[in-house]
Parts: sequence; structure tokens; C-alpha cells
Amino acid sequence: MVTQEGPDPPTCVEEKPSLGESSMSSKEALNTEDLKMPKDSEVTTEADIKPKSVRRAKTWSDVVENLYRFQQAGYRDEVEYKQVKQVEQVDFWPETGFVKKLQRRDNTFYYYNRQRECEDKDVRKVKIYVY
Repeated sequence: MVTQEGPDPPTCVEEKPSLGESSMSSKEALNTEDLKMPKDSEVTTEADIKPKSVRRAKTWSDVVENLYRFQQAGYRDEVEYKQVKQVEQVDFWPETGFVKKLQRRDNTFYYYNRQRECEDKDVRKVKIYVY
């Protein structure tokens, strides 16, 4: 005797969480209110100064030269450099007042000459931040 059997009907097997897994639903796990930082941890200090506006340099000056050197090293200006590197003062050449040495964020040092390094073609690339 030949019997015809059809395909087995699909069965839904509910898996139970193992010991290491929680039984929370995905909606419960994505509750963003629990992820927010408490307001007590928000501390503003003098070092957290943000610029109010920015403009480009038009002509070369001693200030533009030093800003060029800070921006080549990856910082906005002396304020951000001191904030990130937590130093009290920056090395300047005594003869000219230009920045002498800066440390990049990857701890590589940039050494600058006594003379001007910001050429006329690079003056317009310098950003001047206003606080």
C-alpha cells in the first residue's frame, strides 16, 4: 500500500534564552533615557571655550603666522592647543615671537624656523577664530 505524504507543515519553535541572554525585548533595550549622562557630570571650565565666529586672513601678520603654525599642527589656535595638550605655555622664538615647537595630536613634534613660513599663497587658508 502506497501512501502519499505531503510536506511537513512548518512548525514554529520558540527558543528560550540561554543563561547569558536577557529576556528583554528590543524596544526595552533601546530606551535612550537610560543612556543620557547625568547633568551633574556636565562641567564647564575655562578650557572648554568654543569660538563664536571665524573669518579668513586677508594679509600676513605676526598673528596670522602663529595661527598658520598652530593650524598646520592640527589645532585652531593657541587656546585649543593648551586645552588639548594641557600645557601652560608654548615655545616661542625669542627673536621673532613666532611659535618654535608644537606637538601634534599623535605626539609627533613640529619644529618651526625663526623666519616666516606662511607664504603669501597660504595666507588665505588661515582661519582667525573670534571668542
